[in-house]
Amino acid sequence: MKKIIILFIALIGLFTFHSCEEFETEPVIKYLGVPNLSYTGSSSMLLSQETANDVAFSLSWSTADFGYYAAVNYSVQLGIAGTSFGTVRELSTTSALNYSITVGGLNDVLTMLEQTPDAPVDLELRLKCFVSDNTEPQYSKVISFTAVPYSVKLPPIYLLGDATDPGWDNVNALPAPYMSPGVYGIVAHLKAGAYIKFIKTLGAWAPQWGTDANGTNTGGNLVYRPDEATADPPAIPSPDVEGDYRVVANIDNLTYVVYPIPDVVYLVGGATTVGWDAANAIAFTKDGVGKYSLTTELSVGNGGMKILASQGAWAPQWGAPDGSSPVFGKLVYRATEANPDPPQIPEPSIAGTYKIVVDFTENTYTMTKQ
Repeated sequence: MKKIIILFIALIGLFTFHSCEEFETEPVIKYLGVPNLSYTGSSSMLLSQETANDVAFSLSWSTADFGYYAAVNYSVQLGIAGTSFGTVRELSTTSALNYSITVGGLNDVLTMLEQTPDAPVDLELRLKCFVSDNTEPQYSKVISFTAVPYSVKLPPIYLLGDATDPGWDNVNALPAPYMSPGVYGIVAHLKAGAYIKFIKTLGAWAPQWGTDANGTNTGGNLVYRPDEATADPPAIPSPDVEGDYRVVANIDNLTYVVYPIPDVVYLVGGATTVGWDAANAIAFTKDGVGKYSLTTELSVGNGGMKILASQGAWAPQWGAPDGSSPVFGKLVYRATEANPDPPQIPEPSIAGTYKIVVDFTENTYTMTKQ
């Protein structure tokens, strides 16, 4: 009888063990293999505008092993040495096993990280590998190198006038950053029914730029005053409605444009949850004068995005230049339906939740996976 009881208990244990095996379906993450990251490039590089289209460095890596079959995402992270990646920029998020960046692209990243031109900066690279937002990531080894960024910006010119906050105080005029050869732009809060001008140097009234008798509060010709002996040109009239405006001066072609920056801008496009339905475009949050942010879901394979000044209208809108990065880039403005349609802001390389930041003071966008 005792043997029968022992045999019966053993059979129950065997059945229980088999049942547990049969219903154990959840994968167990084991972190079996951190990717082997390989770097091709110099350990010390002098960046230059002449070599902007050359490859700065290339990375390749082996597949990360999480202990079960899963689609793995890889984020290339660049950080300032000594910060333990506290100051980090996601260069790319991809499912591929390689990545490269040009000299110009790396210089853009260092500019966005506010690194001093012509001064060496110690940098670190690593690979972040993850399956989903609910799992702990793996990190590769860290690769260190030094780069010397270059400056692509000339000194600004300055905006002033009774339409601006500093008024006609030429010592505290507002800097209008260099955008491209001959072109300077600024986003400023302008009062209605007043006037503005540009000056070249703080504290000096010449050189300066005003307009002519045909200049309007939306655009016109610039008139250059090279020195104090030259007659003062008329001031540029401010808009009829007080608000935030972008003012762009082309001192080579001697033209200017003024257009409103609305309190709310909107995201639309194939990569968004609303598609190309402009009437339901997704609103950004205004973070400051000319600065907006939005955290939203983006897809892959359905097209890029654009930014609209209002829901339901295709102009004004902002796109990006051809060949732009989905991570960061410049914006291209379309004022009216009569203007050419700018290219789309590219979709990300993998689907997910992204924070999109628009900065009209620098005319840029950035996209960071959350």
